[in-house]
Amino acid sequence: MRDLALERKEMLREDLKVQLPVPIDTKRYLIGKIAFKDLLLYAPFILLSGILVYLFYLFGIMNKYTIIFSVLPTVAIVGLHMNKHPVRREISFLTYKLIWRYNYNKRVKQFYYRKGALKMSDKNDVRRKIGIKGTFAECYETVDKRFVRVFEVSSVNLSLANKEEKRKSLESFRVFMNTLSFLSTIQFSQIAQPINLNRHLEFMRKRQEDEQRIERNDAKALLSKGYLDFMDDIQKSKDLVTRKRYVIISQKIGSDRDKALEEIDQKSKLLISRLEAMVLDGSTINVKQLDNEELTKLMYTCVDYDNSVSVGEFITERANNRSQVTLGVSTAEEMMNTLKKQLTERVN
Repeated sequence: MRDLALERKEMLREDLKVQLPVPIDTKRYLIGKIAFKDLLLYAPFILLSGILVYLFYLFGIMNKYTIIFSVLPTVAIVGLHMNKHPVRREISFLTYKLIWRYNYNKRVKQFYYRKGALKMSDKNDVRRKIGIKGTFAECYETVDKRFVRVFEVSSVNLSLANKEEKRKSLESFRVFMNTLSFLSTIQFSQIAQPINLNRHLEFMRKRQEDEQRIERNDAKALLSKGYLDFMDDIQKSKDLVTRKRYVIISQKIGSDRDKALEEIDQKSKLLISRLEAMVLDGSTINVKQLDNEELTKLMYTCVDYDNSVSVGEFITERANNRSQVTLGVSTAEEMMNTLKKQLTERVN
């Protein structure tokens, strides 16, 4: 049996694959699928059933109906707990359908963003919930006093590479992992984001204006406008997304902010050089450090994806605006025109 396991492991290694270990069940079972830990859950209901049986017997009304009524709580809790999730067999029906659902319905789902400095006494500020005070020096400054820096990296598709190219790519990544001194503070993340077609739309609008100026073709202008509206709808669609890859590092601030910034700058330079030195599938990786504006957009996209799709490029303006009222471009222009008209036409 051991030889077969070693042979399978060697075959997977030749194909550059690994077999993920099956999660180990640490429960100690008493009878069948009933563990000692489960008895703590069943105990109150068993005690309740025993008390009901005793009371019915004491008052002389013991019969098959009262017995069924007495044991019903115990049977219900055991049935709910023994019924498992169809895919994740370690999770019971009681956990994922009742307890988790109850906690989800009970939790607060609306949060408020308080503009300005984060007050320690304000428990309802959404920044305290997500753990980020704001952006500073191309870093997230967190509530637990850390600087977090984010790097966007290009992706490499190894699915079409041959076995030797895959081996060299994975070896390059292994060297990167083994030679980085602050590996424990690195986080790899893949985040879905709305597709940004603003540059394409701007190019098409300019092209449409130039063609209309030369040809003055109403039918062509109508078709171009329909295409622009169609592309704008695609951009605002919640289903059309792009996946971006990020490498994230952090540094504790402590009592000296300048020193913490110097240390994370050194880590950043080292990380960029090591990432760009990797050769995956014959190509190098492009690394880009996110600035304050890009960090703000990423944070808003992760926190409120639906609104980030509709707000688009105006996320940064809304985040940096200290006013209590924020207006869109069309609303602001309409309001300004109305005020100008009132100033010029209104008679006091």
